[in-house]
Amino acid sequence: MIPNNKSEILRIGLMSSGTGEGSLNLIKSIKEITHKIPVNIEFIFCNREYGEYYGSDKFLDEINNYNVPIITISSKKFRKNNKGSYEDEILNQLSKYNFDLILLTGYMLITKKIHNKYATYNLHPALPGGPKGKWDEVINELIETKCNKSGLMIHKVIDEVDSGECITFCSFDINYSAPNREKQFLNIRKRIIGLESRFICKTIEMLSTNELKLEEDKSIDLTKYLN
Repeated sequence: MIPNNKSEILRIGLMSSGTGEGSLNLIKSIKEITHKIPVNIEFIFCNREYGEYYGSDKFLDEINNYNVPIITISSKKFRKNNKGSYEDEILNQLSKYNFDLILLTGYMLITKKIHNKYATYNLHPALPGGPKGKWDEVINELIETKCNKSGLMIHKVIDEVDSGECITFCSFDINYSAPNREKQFLNIRKRIIGLESRFICKTIEMLSTNELKLEEDKSIDLTKYLN
């Protein structure tokens, strides 16, 4: 159950691959907001271990300073050394914790068993109905199709990738005045990174105060809160 009064605490689990600047900024921002609103991080899961990737090593350095349970199961090592289900291994670990929902913040693997067992929501760098896929694929499609507007959304994770019901979104205009495609790409990426931490934190805040109710069949435009 999501909290139904301000004295209750929203309990969230976070899953991330910790690959880069975006994931690191998100996790820092979410941790900071837990000191201001009734939200508790019950666990942080990463599918990489130390030594696999520079970006995820920085991510793990950061979260190991938090007073939060950390779960690391290397997807690369697991698939090399085991015949069983990687998601079953994750679910075995998650069963030890009590939480209301899972937020995917830069988690690069496809889930199925996890989101069918637990309420799971994903931060995606596009508007509802916009491009699907990884953030770089999204940006490339925006440029190729000359979209003049994009944004971010948080949606329920379902079997079809990036297609679940949107609960919150925000938008921004795309400026193509940069002289070449590379700079256009970087400008869009900069807009996404500049918004995503504030966007996900505002969503978490509204969930914690019951302004946003997951059981309601509607999405909320948060653009006005982020300008």
